[in-house]
Amino acid sequence: MWDTLSLSLAELPSAWTYMALATIAFLDTQIGIGFFVFGEVAFLAAGAIGAATGQWDLIALVLLSAWLGDMASFILGQRLGPRALLRVMRRQKHRRALRRARHMLGTHGAKFVVISRLLGPVAWITPFLAGSLGLSRLRFGAAAALGITLGAGQFLLLGALGATYSQVFGAVWAWIALWILPHWVPVMLLMAFALLCWRIWRSDRSHGRRLCLAGLAAGALFLSSNMVYFFASNAHAKPEPQPIATHKSLCELGQKPLLARPGETPLHLPQPVNIAMIGERSPEALMEQLGWQRNMTFSRDSIGILTYIELLLAGTPPVSELYLNGQPAQSAFQMPGTLSERLHIRWWPAGQVDGQPLYLGAISRDEEIAIKYYRHIPALLHDIDPDVDAARATLAQQIAALPIAPDLHLEPLQPAGEFRDYKTDGKLLIVAEASADVDLAQLTCAGAPMPTAGLS
Repeated sequence: MWDTLSLSLAELPSAWTYMALATIAFLDTQIGIGFFVFGEVAFLAAGAIGAATGQWDLIALVLLSAWLGDMASFILGQRLGPRALLRVMRRQKHRRALRRARHMLGTHGAKFVVISRLLGPVAWITPFLAGSLGLSRLRFGAAAALGITLGAGQFLLLGALGATYSQVFGAVWAWIALWILPHWVPVMLLMAFALLCWRIWRSDRSHGRRLCLAGLAAGALFLSSNMVYFFASNAHAKPEPQPIATHKSLCELGQKPLLARPGETPLHLPQPVNIAMIGERSPEALMEQLGWQRNMTFSRDSIGILTYIELLLAGTPPVSELYLNGQPAQSAFQMPGTLSERLHIRWWPAGQVDGQPLYLGAISRDEEIAIKYYRHIPALLHDIDPDVDAARATLAQQIAALPIAPDLHLEPLQPAGEFRDYKTDGKLLIVAEASADVDLAQLTCAGAPMPTAGLS
């Protein structure tokens, strides 16, 4: 379990992770929203990731972002004055905290700026209040830097200790690594939605209008996150190519689960690999001979919003990415269909078997469009027909009808059963080109160990 935790933390650092943690640290003391943003999360995560990966620049980034956030709030206080605080802090308990902070700041000045970072809820009021009361910008900046070093430093240290001594804090950190860190985007979306709902519910609008606005807010967050993720980020950047694997026989394919996933967490529903193709001929040539239409993919093609709309109108929308052993599909194809229903297949290169190129494919039939968890966000995607064996049988019939058909064989290389998103008999359709020097009669794998883990 500890190896899994260390691997999860080591894989986290990316431009998106840096941006997210820096944004949280910056917003921690912003007037009006700092009460709903927990900067401790950014500091804990930065400490843990820094200790696990040795990339301490993330710690420097969140500290700098926190200081810039304090300075931004301080400057707003200088510009807007103390009355702006009263408009934001309408509740009595918030105004009591404001009075205490104002008294302490007037009495102790820059010393209180340092101490406030250790006082929880008072911390997000202090920078704005210091600016509104006329504290020197230079004195505030120096005091804020010291306060952040002490206040944020304790959480950075705790995060680093948690990652370094994960066996001591094992259960807690394993839970965080599994359920929180990989899902920071939906967590932030939920926090933003909760904040919007809170503001809407405090308004003087009617109950019906508030419900309508909450629905519009949810739709706007969903749409904007999908637009940014698919068309304005590097979320689908190509991973580093892996070494070419060599297999002595196809029976080796039965020694581990063959599952393609849209992400690496238990919340990402897998799809089974159910096709194996052997021979010098590429799967792309086979699919074109069968009359299938090629689909673009987000990791292999440059797809902008206009291109996406054109593909939708043409009835060949891009195929979302599934990852097999960390690699996106080499190509994807579909039979002519509608936007919601189509038969489609993805292909991955899988090395060689007996010196012959080996490709693995996952074929299924889309039956509807639904909101599913994809990579790091909820997205509007196709939902597959659970009976993936029927889609496999359709492809086998098409291949068998070719004038010069490859050899076909069904081999039980994976466990059979009903799983969360599909059901299968566990058999792979082996497609061996006539030029491939492979004896299908030797593919019987009786007694070969069947994988049992990772199939849900």
